[in-house]
Amino acid sequence: MSNKIHWRRTQIGGDTLHHDFCAYVDGNINIARIFRTTLSEGLPIWSVNLVVGHPAFSGMSANRRDAVVCVEEEFARFLKTDDGKQDPQLWPHDHWSGELRILRERNPQRYGILVEDFRSGRAPRRAWSK
Repeated sequence: MSNKIHWRRTQIGGDTLHHDFCAYVDGNINIARIFRTTLSEGLPIWSVNLVVGHPAFSGMSANRRDAVVCVEEEFARFLKTDDGKQDPQLWPHDHWSGELRILRERNPQRYGILVEDFRSGRAPRRAWSK
C-alpha cells in the first residue's frame, strides 16, 4: 500500500468539473475533495473535505495550494489513528453525504445525474464502517 496522494479532476455524471479535484491513494481509493466556491460576500474560497475517518474533516482554505496542504496534513493525522492503520478498504468512509446535500441545493440537474450513477453502479458508494 502506498499513502502517496494523487490528484485528479472531479468527474460527476461524465462531466469534468472546473476548479474541483479529488485526492486518491492506491490508485482508486478516494480520500478527499477540494473545490472552489464563493462565499456569501462574493469572495472565492476553497472547500476542503477529507472523506475518510470518523468523523470526516471539512474546512476552508484561501487558495488551492493551502487546500492541498490541508488535505495532506489531515490525511497524515488520520493515518496515525487506529482506523488509519487498517487496510484502506476498511477505512471509515463518508464519500458522498456532504457533497450530495450541497449538490442537491446548488445544482439539482447534476444531483439527479449523480443519484442515477449510484443506482447504476457507475459511482461507487460506501457506508460508514462504524
